[in-house]
This record gives sequence, structure tokens and C-alpha cells, in this order.
Amino acid sequence: METILCLVDFTPISDHAARYAADLAHKIEAKLVLFHNIFEPTGTDFIAYGGTPYAVPVRDENIRQAQLDRLNTLKEMLQGLTSELPQVQYDSEIRFGLVRETIAQVAQEVQADLIVLGNEGRKGMKDIFIGSVEADVLECAPCPVLIVSPNSPFKPLEKIVFATDLKGEPFTEVSFVIKLAALFEAELLFLHIQNDELLDSAPLAQADLDLIKKRLPYPKASFYNEVSPHIEEGINRFCLQHQADMLVMGFHPSSFWKHLFLQDHAAKVAQHTQLPLLVIHYKH
Repeated sequence: METILCLVDFTPISDHAARYAADLAHKIEAKLVLFHNIFEPTGTDFIAYGGTPYAVPVRDENIRQAQLDRLNTLKEMLQGLTSELPQVQYDSEIRFGLVRETIAQVAQEVQADLIVLGNEGRKGMKDIFIGSVEADVLECAPCPVLIVSPNSPFKPLEKIVFATDLKGEPFTEVSFVIKLAALFEAELLFLHIQNDELLDSAPLAQADLDLIKKRLPYPKASFYNEVSPHIEEGINRFCLQHQADMLVMGFHPSSFWKHLFLQDHAAKVAQHTQLPLLVIHYKH
């Protein structure tokens, strides 16, 4: 991993995510790019009835410079907080537009290996995967995305839980997770949550896990098939029991998780997502 891209909006939540990204960059000796998007409506927002544009967005360079100054201030703050560690290369990027479009462009330009952004910490997984800024970024990101809550201080990773729906094999992006785990010599715990209404499929799920085990080139991996009527609650309980430091989930357009959360939206889960959540994209 060589380049980390961190989305910054100068809120306390964003500042915390930037600190997490900086600590991670120091630990794995990666470059950190701080990115801020200045909202700019699309051209269609300025088209009046009949199809004739009635205004054109004007980019204020004074605003751009002011935000760039804030990025530089943040960079200096991060460098001060980590002054006892080897220095990491920092870059800053400013774009006008919609986040879901500009972040994908910047990620490709800087060849980002990972995108980091903050979230409120009160959101459950359903809120992250459906109808949010995080969801927009996940849809368009060309690389894995790490979502950090305010209650997720950086610490060296010892246990990483990979929650799998067993619907995205082959795991073409699991190599990224293996590399991350190897950097910290962390345990990698593969978890599949079995709905108690589908217990008849347990042997098939176990067979899929066994297949992953045979193909996985990582010695510190273990595999679990757990039963829970609610997916999020089951994942959170497992992470708590095993004292996980990070949760990994897969993302693909016809998301198994999205389907289940839509079916299960009325369930009251006991715990919201507080761990750093690493989302990888399945490539078919």
C-alpha cells in the first residue's frame, strides 16, 4: 500500500478520520493525500424549463485558496501530532463538484490504494450502505474504502474480522486485506452469519468457508459460521466477543447486505458500528 486518500470537510469527525489516516500512513509508510471537495451543482441544475441554461456556476478562487490553506493547516497539525514518528509525505487536493464524482477522479489520479473517510458513529451498517455520503463514495470508489467513526482511535491491528456473505467469490480483492493483515501480523477471522431460518443451508455455507480456507495464502486465518436472526447484531456480537480491531465487508451492486438490511430495517440492534469498517469491492 503506497497511497492513502483521506476525504476532509473540516468537521471534528473528519479531523479524527484524518488523524487515523495519518497514523496508519506512518505505520505502513504510505503517502497521505488530503482531499477536500467544494460543492458545485451539475450543469443540469441550471437548466430552466424548456432546456435553456439560465446560469453557469462560477468557481471562486478565493474560496479555493481559503480551503487549501485549511488543508495545509490540518497537514501541519497532523505532522505535529506525529512528530515523534518518521515523517510521511503529504499532498493536498481541492476539487469543485459532487463528492461522488470528484473523489473517484482524484483517487485514480493519485493512484490511491485506500480511501479514508469519517462517519458520525451513530449510524448502523444499513445507514452506511444505503443513502449516505459513504454510500455514494462506495458506489464510485476505484479502491477499498475505510470508514472511521469518532470512537475508533488508531491502534495496531491484532484481529481483523472479515464478514462474508459467500456471494462474491472468487474473492479477488481479499489480497488487499491479506496484505494489510500481514503488515500488522494480525489474525484474520472470516465470519459468515447464518440466518436461523436457513439452517438447512449450513452445510453449504461451511463448504464455501472450507473452500476459501484452502485457497487463502495466509497462515493466521480462522473461519466461523455463526447463527443470528439479524445480520448486523450477529456481526457486532462476534466482533465484541473476539475483541476485533477492524471489520471488513464486501460491496457489490446487488448487495446481499443491502437486501437483508432492507428486509430487516425494523429490527432494533443492540449496538452500532464503532469499529473501523473496511469495505472492499467485489470484481466479477
